[in-house]
Amino acid sequence: MESRADIHVHTKYSGIARLGFLRFPESVVEPRDAVKKARSVGLKVLCITDHNTTFGACKAREYAKENEIDVVIGEEISTLDGEIIGLYLNEEIPPHLTVEETIDRIRSQDGIVIAPHPFSLHCPSLGEKIENLDIDAIETINAGHVDGYANKLATERSKSGKWAIVGGSDSHAVSTIAYAYTTFEGENAEDLRRAILAKRTSASGVRMPLQKAISWSVGVVFASDVMILRSIFGMIKQVDLHDPVIKKISLMSTGKKMLALFGSIIYLTPPIPYLCAITGERFLKRLAKRHEAENGGK
Repeated sequence: MESRADIHVHTKYSGIARLGFLRFPESVVEPRDAVKKARSVGLKVLCITDHNTTFGACKAREYAKENEIDVVIGEEISTLDGEIIGLYLNEEIPPHLTVEETIDRIRSQDGIVIAPHPFSLHCPSLGEKIENLDIDAIETINAGHVDGYANKLATERSKSGKWAIVGGSDSHAVSTIAYAYTTFEGENAEDLRRAILAKRTSASGVRMPLQKAISWSVGVVFASDVMILRSIFGMIKQVDLHDPVIKKISLMSTGKKMLALFGSIIYLTPPIPYLCAITGERFLKRLAKRHEAENGGK
């Protein structure tokens, strides 16, 4: 039996992203909703890989039993050399270690090591370092990379046969789960593990449409505004210290909360979200073309 797994999914526990002076949630997805969506689109295995935490993955596993789907505890770890994914973890691995030390810690838990978006031009990636690291698989299709360059180069490198090839949506929104996925023989998490170790996996999927990226950005801004308003009016009775967005808001002064609301109103005013998305996509494509030209088409 052939099944599908999404090996790269984020929830609201992934933290706060930074873009220049801007701060915004990586995701506002509830783990429960990620599990339900994965099941509804026919996935057999869902790997939750929040940034530098396994809390969201553990929460998702609690809901997996009632949804007849396996959830793998994972973490996308920020190393000093780029991001790396550990799957089948028992303990959280701290960020900001060398990639070698991070891999050692994954191995000590009998985990699987994956290089996500290894040649990304806009995410911290391992790049050429993958050639000399103890890695089980590389992500050759990442649905969040609209430039095409990163996936193309990862696919070319995967032809060496050194690693298993996997696909992941890198989803930060419920609607984009399984846009890219890994196909394997079997039907559960242990079958996926065996398939990766045996290099018997394949990657499939499509690039995330621009409209989905716009919807994600609007969604995280709107959800943040709702939480800020609830905080201002004293409607958040108990702070979930594991929720990075609520934690951040709880530490903000009223003045900063009002300033954030004002900024989000500007951003949410049409056509600003569309203009930002189109500009960002064009910039990434130009960057990819320049990088490809500088490296002789590679």
